[in-house]
Amino acid sequence: MRIPPLYRRKGYQRFFAGIIIGIIIGWSFFMLSYGELQDDYIKLIREKDNQIGKLKNTIDHYQDEDIQKNKEIEKKLRIQEIDITFLNQEKIKLVGLSKIELEKSIHFQLHDLLTKDIESVSKHTNLIVKALENKTFIIENEKFQVKVYQMHLYTTLRLYLNVERVK
Repeated sequence: MRIPPLYRRKGYQRFFAGIIIGIIIGWSFFMLSYGELQDDYIKLIREKDNQIGKLKNTIDHYQDEDIQKNKEIEKKLRIQEIDITFLNQEKIKLVGLSKIELEKSIHFQLHDLLTKDIESVSKHTNLIVKALENKTFIIENEKFQVKVYQMHLYTTLRLYLNVERVK
């Protein structure tokens, strides 16, 4: 069996030459359009990177500004509430109205501290403690003295007190 000698005919030569030229033109068109798309994508990526960089700089600036403002605000924080806890109220049998009256008396003693800034109050904690410990509270014909066990100072002044009856 023999392959017919078609390579000698001009029609077949033109046909195969057309296929090869078409492949070359198609490939070059594909490379051109693909290259343009890649250029567009590269430009888009560079724009987005630039935009991301600007946004990161903006975020860093705002975070630094917020940190600085928070430090300034912490310096200006004020005491808003006073919370008193009696540690030995069961032992001394301090219940009901006498407990409320004692708490009210201590609040009255410390009411000047409300709306004072924390920095100035923290400088005078020893004075506050001594003022509370040296005061004798009279409730229902009984005398009480308090000893400050712990004192936490922030927007809420928390006092943990031991109560003693004075005879």
